[in-house]
Amino acid sequence: MFGTGLVAGLSSSLGKVSKSHKQHQSQTLLPLLYAGTWQYKDENRNRIHYVEISQELKLTIDQRPIEAQVKLVDSHNLIFIDSFGYHITFTANESRPVQMMDEADDQVYIINSVK
Repeated sequence: MFGTGLVAGLSSSLGKVSKSHKQHQSQTLLPLLYAGTWQYKDENRNRIHYVEISQELKLTIDQRPIEAQVKLVDSHNLIFIDSFGYHITFTANESRPVQMMDEADDQVYIINSVK
């Protein structure tokens, strides 16, 4: 009986460590989901813009660094707050970001990978 309880306890503990490890691994890989260079068209200004997100989650738009703090990063959203307090939100599917919402302009843009 003692051996069975010990094995069950160890199995339970190992399962928790494994789950915790997977969650940590997932959290450290999240920036890679968003990292890259993306483009979108601003229909109102008839202009193409380029957005770069580094692996460190630094944001650049049209080669200008944007002073912004990361508010949230998960498998669906990356949310920045810029120096004026506006949100810049990137929404991802299972493989890459697909849209950007700029609260300051009150616009949602479809973003595509720059090839």
